[in-house]
Amino acid sequence: MAEEYSRDLERAEEYEQTTARATALGKNKMELSTGLIIAARYADKLRRVALVAFSKMVPKEVIIRDIAELNKQLYDKIVNEMKLDKLSVIKIIVDAEYDEQNNKLVFSNLRILRYYNEDEIKTLCKSYEDKIKALEDDIQNFKTKVAQIEQLLKSME
Repeated sequence: MAEEYSRDLERAEEYEQTTARATALGKNKMELSTGLIIAARYADKLRRVALVAFSKMVPKEVIIRDIAELNKQLYDKIVNEMKLDKLSVIKIIVDAEYDEQNNKLVFSNLRILRYYNEDEIKTLCKSYEDKIKALEDDIQNFKTKVAQIEQLLKSME
């Protein structure tokens, strides 16, 4: 575990030099963004982005602890609610604020954006086309039934 965190710290320093993935929103408040990643890599990427964004104002142990809690929530949402595959392309954006009194990061406005590849889009379109066709058939059947009922009512007059 310690080796993994030291590797993340090294990568975080590297990211700080090459890629800004955090936007300041106010005092001790940042918007963190993973950028486009595969779902399997969200935890490492989010931890690294947070380390870059908060390393100068928040103890590293606090960042790692609180991001670990957020990552548990994200896992549940990504795997159980959204039912995403490990190779699904996503982007996670979250607002994070350092609460100095309680010595913790507070997260809000969590967004998980799912990106689809061309094959997935084609499959989704085909599925929706099939549903539309079924609905059109239902509408036609209802129109036929309405016409039959209208004729029946006219014949009863």
